[in-house]
Amino acid sequence: MPRKQTHFIQALARGLSILQAFSSDRPSLTLSQIADLTGMNRTAVQRFTDTLVELGFLVRNRHKEFFLGPQVLSLGYAYLGSSQLRRLAGTYINQAAERLGCTMNLAILDDLEVIFVHRHEVRRYLKFDLQPGSKLPAQLTASGKVLLAALDDGDLRQRLERMDLHAVTAKTIVDREALWRDLMRCRESGLGICDRELSLDLYSLGVPLLNAVPQVVAAVNLFMPAGDAGGPLWVERRAALLALGRELSGLFGYQGRYPLMPTGLSQGGLL
Repeated sequence: MPRKQTHFIQALARGLSILQAFSSDRPSLTLSQIADLTGMNRTAVQRFTDTLVELGFLVRNRHKEFFLGPQVLSLGYAYLGSSQLRRLAGTYINQAAERLGCTMNLAILDDLEVIFVHRHEVRRYLKFDLQPGSKLPAQLTASGKVLLAALDDGDLRQRLERMDLHAVTAKTIVDREALWRDLMRCRESGLGICDRELSLDLYSLGVPLLNAVPQVVAAVNLFMPAGDAGGPLWVERRAALLALGRELSGLFGYQGRYPLMPTGLSQGGLL
C-alpha cells in the first residue's frame, strides 16, 4: 500500500536538500551555487541558509561561503574528513611555505602521534624523509604540542603516562611534569614551540586550526634552522604562521579571537 504523503513537510525537505548539496567534492558553496543545485530561488535559499546557520547546521565564513556545520555531526554525518581538510588548506600552506622559504605541514593527532596529512617541503631539515601520512611522536613536534594542549586535562594526563619519553637530542623533554608545563604554556599562548627537541638543527612553530564550535581540529607548523630562532626571520615567520592559522580557521567557520586554545580536541570529525 503506497505511503500517504499527507504529513510530508515540503519546507523540511527543502532545508534538507540544501545540506545534501554538499559533498566531498563540494565542501563549500555560495548562495548562488546552492540555488542552482537545489532548484530554489535565491530568496528562499537565503531564508533557509540563515536558519541553518542559526541552528549550527551550516557555517558561513567572511567570504560568504557556506560549509556544513558542527550540528551535522549529531545526525551522524562525517562531513569533512582529513582528505577534504588537506585539499582545502593545502593551497594556502603551499603558498605560505614558498613565500617564507620554510617547509610546512598540516597535522592531526592519532593517539600519541601526529599524522602529517599535508606537507610542502621547501628545504629538508631531517635526515629521514617525511611524506603525507608520515607519523612522529606528538611531543616532539610543534604541531603535536598544539594538539596535545587542546586535549582536556584528564585525557592529556592519561596520554602523558603512556608516552615513551626518551631523549632524542640533549634538548628533548623527558620529564612528564616538565612536558606538562610546556604544554600548558602552549595552551596559554596558542603557539607550539619545538626547540631542537627532534633535531639539534631544527626549530619549529605550530598554531591551531579551529572550527566554528570552537574546537581545535588540526595544526599547522613550519620548520626553520635552529639558528634563526629569536631573530628577524623568526619574527616574520611567526607573524605569517599566525596569520595563516587565523585565515584557515576562518575558512572553517571560526570567527573569534586568534590564537585560541579551547580544550576538548575534536574527536568526531576534523571540522
